[in-house]
Order: sequence, then structure tokens, then C-alpha cells
Amino acid sequence: METAVTRDGIPFQEPEARTAGDEPFDLPCIRCGVCCTVYQVRLSPSEAQTVADAMGFEYWDWVGRFCDPRWPDPRSHLIRHDDRGCVFLDRPNDQVALCRIYRVRPSACRDWAADVFKPACQDGLKRIWHISVDASGRLHATAEARNRFDEFLAGL
Repeated sequence: METAVTRDGIPFQEPEARTAGDEPFDLPCIRCGVCCTVYQVRLSPSEAQTVADAMGFEYWDWVGRFCDPRWPDPRSHLIRHDDRGCVFLDRPNDQVALCRIYRVRPSACRDWAADVFKPACQDGLKRIWHISVDASGRLHATAEARNRFDEFLAGL
């Protein structure tokens, strides 16, 4: 196969299908953190209280430190973002993003399910693993990228 270079300067070969047939790849959360950088999470006052308690803060102190003051709805809060995304997002390395409040994360975060058809998940696959997704939900990557990704998945 001929090697080309992507616009990011990354060597790229014609992708090979990751799955056989027309079945979409069943994508688990790959901990890329893209959803945590793209979406701001709304949480109820009771969820905010749970997180505040777990972190050892008084409710209004926690809201003042970690919620977006521009949010106009007094019946809910919006978790603040900084220049890297959600203020609770940690990146221990280039491949993994972790949530510092995972155990008590809001329902919007708990209800999020990774999926090959979600733009945030496709972005994470592309950015971190150099894997694309076709319209049928099949993964396409070079053999090397696919092997690295499979090793990562096996370790989850």
C-alpha cells in the first residue's frame, strides 16, 4: 500500500476495515475526553450538592468555584469549562482523559454512551488513534493504528 501524509503530517495508508460485514463497531468509552471538551454539563441542585459533599465543599462555595456564572437558569447549574474543557477533566497522557468526579458525576455524564456515530467519539478516534468511521459504523485504520487501538481496548 502507498503511504500518504494527512494534513496533520501523519503518515497515512489506505484504511482497512476493522470489522467484517455491515455491523457497526460496538465502541466502548475510549476515554478520549472529547465529549468533556465539547459539551458543558448541566446538573440539578441535588447533583451539585452530591458533588460538593464528595469534594468537601459547602454547596454555594462549590457552585461559585466550579459552575459557570453566566448560566441564567436558577433551577440548575452548568459545570464550568476552562481552556482544556470541563474543569474536572484530567489528562494523565496523550491518549487518556479521566474525570476527577467520576464516582459522583452528574446524570448527564452517566447517561452518555459512546457510539461510533457520535461526532465527539469519531473525533476522539481520529485525533488519538488515527481511526476513521465509515457511514456503516465500521472502523478504518492502518494495521499499526488498529493494533495499538486493539491493545488499548484489551486493557480497559
